[in-house]
Parts: sequence; C-alpha cells; structure tokens
Amino acid sequence: MKLFKVAKREYLDRVRRKSFVIGTILGPILMGAMIVVPGLLFEHSPESRMSMAVVDLTDSLYASFEGALDDTLSDGSAMFVLRNVPATGGELDAVKKDLSGEVASGAIEGYLILPRDVFEKGTATYFGKKVSNIRTLERIENGLNKTIVARRLSIQGLDYGKITAMLKRVNIETVQVGKGAEKANDFERMYITSFIFIMILYMTILLWGVAVQRSIIEEKNNRIIEVLLSSLRPFDLMAGKIVGVGAAGLTQYALWGVFSIGIGSYALSTGQFSQFVSFGWSTIAFFILFYLLGFLFYSTLFAGIGAVCNTDQEAQQLQTPVVMCLAFTIIIPMAVMQNPDGTFATVCSMIPFFAPILMFMRINILMPPVWQIALSIAILLASIYIAGILAAKVFRIGILMYGKRPDVREILKWMRRA
Repeated sequence: MKLFKVAKREYLDRVRRKSFVIGTILGPILMGAMIVVPGLLFEHSPESRMSMAVVDLTDSLYASFEGALDDTLSDGSAMFVLRNVPATGGELDAVKKDLSGEVASGAIEGYLILPRDVFEKGTATYFGKKVSNIRTLERIENGLNKTIVARRLSIQGLDYGKITAMLKRVNIETVQVGKGAEKANDFERMYITSFIFIMILYMTILLWGVAVQRSIIEEKNNRIIEVLLSSLRPFDLMAGKIVGVGAAGLTQYALWGVFSIGIGSYALSTGQFSQFVSFGWSTIAFFILFYLLGFLFYSTLFAGIGAVCNTDQEAQQLQTPVVMCLAFTIIIPMAVMQNPDGTFATVCSMIPFFAPILMFMRINILMPPVWQIALSIAILLASIYIAGILAAKVFRIGILMYGKRPDVREILKWMRRA
C-alpha cells in the first residue's frame, strides 16, 4: 500500500538524520548523568574536619553541646573540633572582631554565639566564611537543638532520654487490598513513579505529535506536497506521515528504554532510588498502549492543523487549545491521586483529550474496573477514527491552500465540501 510507502519514507528520513542520532545518544547519557552523577557525588563527597569557636553567653551549654556533636569522619576521628571562648556582654563586640579575623585568616571555619535568652527565644547565630554546607550546618543545628531541649526538660525535672522514648513517632505502613490479594503500598513511591511516567507520556505525545505537524508544513512550503499528491490519496499521505513519525518516536524510546534498564538496575542496586520508584511489567505495557493511543489521537489533530497553516507561527496559535488540553492532565494529578475512583477522575479518564494520561495514572495508583479501562480504550479508538475522518477532510483541501490562513467558517466549508 502507498500508505506504508509514505510511512517508510518518513521513518527512514527521520532515523537517518544527525539530529535523531545525536538525540538518541545524548538522551540516555543526560538521563544517566542526572540519575547516577548526583548520587555518586553525594555518596562520595569527602567531609573534612571543622574547627569552630563557641561563645557561650549562658555559661552552661558548652559542655553538653560539645558532647552532642559526636559526628565522626570516615577514619573514625571527630568531625568537629570546638573551642570555648568565654565572653561577657560588654566584651562580645571585641570577641566577635577577633573571631572574625580568625575566620578570615582560615584559622577556624566559623564561630557560634549562644545568647543568654537562647532558652526562651531558641535562636543562635553562626558566623562563617562558608555557610552553604547544608549537611554540616544541619548537624550543628541538630546538636544544639538536642542540647537546648535537654536543658529545658532538666529545669522542669524531666529526663530527656525518657521523654524522647515516649515521643517516638508511630509509622503507619499502608497495605493495598485487592481482590484476593494484599500488597504493601507507599504513597510517596507511588506518586513519584506515576509522575515520572505521566511526564514521559506528556512529552512524547506532544513532541512527536508536533513533529507530524511540522513535517506537513515543511513539505507544503517546499511544494513537495503537490508532487506527492499526484500519485497518492491525501488520506494515505496523512496517515503515512503519522505512522512513520510515530514509528521513529517508538524507535528512539525503545533505544532509550534498553539503556534505561541498565541505568535503572544500577540505581536500584544502590538502594538510593528503590525507595522512590516502583513499577512492574504491567505498568510498562499500559504505558506503551496509552502512548500509542494518545499519539495517534493528538498527531491526527496536529496533522489537520499542519494542513491548514503555512508557517510554524500560524500553527503555534492554532495548536494552543490542543496543547492546553494535554497540559490539563499535568495540572490535576493530585486531584486524581487523592480520589482515583471518584466521579471527577472517572469522567475525565473517559474524555479522549485526557484519557491517555489520566487513565494510565488511575491504573498505576488504583486499578479501576476492567469495564472502565475497556470503555476508555474504546472511546479513544472511536475518537481516533472520528478525528482521522475530520482531519482527512481538512487535509484534502487545506494541503493545497496557500496564503492567508483560513478561519473556522472556511474550515467547516472544507469539511462539508470534502
């Protein structure tokens, strides 16, 4: 069939481009770098000993604070080296000036001032040349909090250790109950996994759908379209472009998927990412299914827009409502997440503009009834067929129209005439 010849031409034309090869290679590299490099840097970033002066205006906290900062380096030595600097209220300015000089010369990393009212106001001040080391400052803050709270409790005649044991938080482990089965569930992991996949769905459907539109506008401006239509039907040309570009997109993401298996295996083996993501083969299967359905539906609409417009600028204006429908599914994930089997989520997952992403999200969070999944897929297939018929009518006339972009009334006339 001529349709498949057009699809083959579109597919080979795209996969042979340098941009496709570079994108296919750089995509996994960048993706791997974003996943692996931060973890490696965080895991292997060296920590050094920190010397710090403490000005304890309360004359009662230094010893306890020094004991609370018991962090050690990889060789077992103490991470913090503290020095007690006595001072009175009148001497504070002079002491601060001397200590600031030591910080500037590199003799110490910084100094901490504990005011007399630290028990009431709960505020201390750290002075240092580098104040961006979040982990080190967090250790200092935790040690000081522990010291202050223990002293407050001691004043009231209470034991810090016993109070801490009694205030230990209770963690609730969630278990999702299904038909004849139970499985451990984690909202944070489920949300992150769903969000990653719906973002991939959103980007792939949008990028490759727009690619169909740009391909039509490019050939229309080059007048190649007139030569092609002399030997094949407009519908075969439009459908061939959709199939060919879609196959190129699947090829790229299949290559990325192979690479992701290796990256994902490494990331999960480190234990750093297994607590954040979790998915199985059913997730992958539904992802592919709804990607194909979503791409076919939206690329058909983009093909109709490309046939009407003469430039990318015109197309950007006309495609805004279509893109906004797709973007809507990224705006409301929390509403669906909170009540995946509610009326709002159920109705939206049946609307073809939203179904590819929202139904996939519902499946990933809480498996809906089989009839709802089947109905959503049937509605999508029917919508693809109807959109294809309408787009083909617009394509048949609009593909040979040049000059001023037609308005809505004229496009409706094209549909009736076709």
